[in-house]
Amino acid sequence: MKKSKLQPAETPEYLRNLALRQAQYIAQYGWRPSKQDLAQLRASTRDAIAYRTLARAWRSAGFRAGAIGRLARPSRNKHRTAGTYDAR
Repeated sequence: MKKSKLQPAETPEYLRNLALRQAQYIAQYGWRPSKQDLAQLRASTRDAIAYRTLARAWRSAGFRAGAIGRLARPSRNKHRTAGTYDAR
């Protein structure tokens, strides 16, 4: 039986620290967000300071504020696959 690793809760202080470290990486020239970057942005929405720090870095990388807000929201149709629409 495989042991599961302990998943500590992400505290606001941890999110802020992580956001400060990632902000320098995000502002680099030619940056394109990875899946981990998007997940971190969504997780940062739980803490206002961390979210503002990341949003500022994304703005410096060239993203518009509206786009950052859309990317920070969880997708509504996560479980829907292509071509499965309700017939009305």
